[in-house]
Amino acid sequence: MKNQIHKKNAEIWLLLDSRDVGGIESHILQLAQGITSFQRSVRVIFLRQYDNTHPLTHLLNEANISYRFLNGSLRDLFRYARHHRPVVIHSHGYKAALYSRLLRLSLLTSHQKIRFINTFHAGEVSKGKLAIYDFLDRCSAPLSHYNFVVSEQIKSRIPSKTTVLNNFITTQNLAISQGSQVAFVGRLSHEKAPDRFIQLAQKHTDHQFHLYGSGPMEQELLKPTTGNVVFHGHQNSMDRIWNNIGLLVICSRYEGLPMTALEAMGRGIPVISTPVGNLHKLIKHEENSWIVKPEQLSQSLIHWFSLSNQQKEPIQQAAQQTIRHSFSTEAIIPTILTAYQV
Repeated sequence: MKNQIHKKNAEIWLLLDSRDVGGIESHILQLAQGITSFQRSVRVIFLRQYDNTHPLTHLLNEANISYRFLNGSLRDLFRYARHHRPVVIHSHGYKAALYSRLLRLSLLTSHQKIRFINTFHAGEVSKGKLAIYDFLDRCSAPLSHYNFVVSEQIKSRIPSKTTVLNNFITTQNLAISQGSQVAFVGRLSHEKAPDRFIQLAQKHTDHQFHLYGSGPMEQELLKPTTGNVVFHGHQNSMDRIWNNIGLLVICSRYEGLPMTALEAMGRGIPVISTPVGNLHKLIKHEENSWIVKPEQLSQSLIHWFSLSNQQKEPIQQAAQQTIRHSFSTEAIIPTILTAYQV
């Protein structure tokens, strides 16, 4: 009994290197909340603090999740792990993964037992210096005790055993959105293809389009505006905004299983998406959302505009039910805890 209590209360660390809030950070917030709901102790560990405040910390404080910023060195991670003795370190992102595997190697001669878990999130193929880090990350994957991936596409790029894991959200107290906005939510970068969203707006000038996010393509996207696109900029949290949205458009060139799709469908907001990543596991075409080729996005949007509120209702309900059944905390966390063996 004493050993069981020790395992139950031992800390699980979620390790990341982060400057802002994006898909990985949203995933970690949901994961931390999910682990806590199963009466396990969890702490989010940032490898480094880049600015005075990190937008995720506000959300972690609201959720009563502990966190810690390190100084960016492997030595600091080693010292902190030796002192606090976590039972699991679950890394997210290539830098956190590489640090955790180096930490495992440095602990081989010690008696400290830590289970090292990693999740691969990135679906796009990196370039330049990032391609080197991506290569090292993938090739060193066997040094983790267990590796998750968020899509089959990512799994195919990892030269060792991995398990595809559905992304998930907490579905408690999520009501169906009453909003009507057609929206893009995400980083304004090539892989997310916000340019396709602008092209949609240019084809449907009788309707307003809303873009939530920032990124390297922002200035480029602002130039050809037709007056019916509202740029809302970076959002630290979408929680209060989702209820304004009626339809989410995902036009991505590369994806895993985007948290925005889960967040939207969990609130009964259907999605029109391109066939990327693992979205085919989430979307049942014409039942809970639509999954179409890029050139068919406009046609699907016309169909959505043609539906009455009464015709939209069963689609909204089906979207929400899909998340509750297969992409919720209650459905996914037990699988993760099995990998943790705590």
